[in-house]
Amino acid sequence: MITLGIDPGFARCGYAFIEAKNSAYKIVDSGLIETFQNQEYNQRLSFIYTQLDELIKKYKPSNAAIEELFFSKNTKTAIKVAEARGVIILALTLNNIEFFEYKPKEVKSQITGNGNANKDAMMKMVNLFTGADIIQDDTADAVAIALAHASRNRIFNNIK
Repeated sequence: MITLGIDPGFARCGYAFIEAKNSAYKIVDSGLIETFQNQEYNQRLSFIYTQLDELIKKYKPSNAAIEELFFSKNTKTAIKVAEARGVIILALTLNNIEFFEYKPKEVKSQITGNGNANKDAMMKMVNLFTGADIIQDDTADAVAIALAHASRNRIFNNIK
């Protein structure tokens, strides 16, 4: 089963496709969808949608997990991230991908056991769980979101 994890963003959107087999997790693909300031606003949103849609069609995830939006002091940035998140949800919905939303603290708690874990602790655990050597924050966050959902899903399915 392949799970898609998404760390939503407007300039950089992290994504990760992970495959869960029993209690082992393998990264199928991960990276960033990047947009640039010299692009028009609507083109940036369209690019996020198009790139994610292509990735979904390529890897055919059975489900997805996306980080919930948290509000920062910069309202302008928060609005752009929310709009990018809407485009991401549209891509998931139009591809019939069931998605689940997680707060950052939930993901941190699931991955490290500490809801207040810092970036270094998250990166270390993501790499430990996957055997990868991810160094980019947004990509690591996407992997963490996918891992949190896949492991929670595995535990839930074992209880049923």
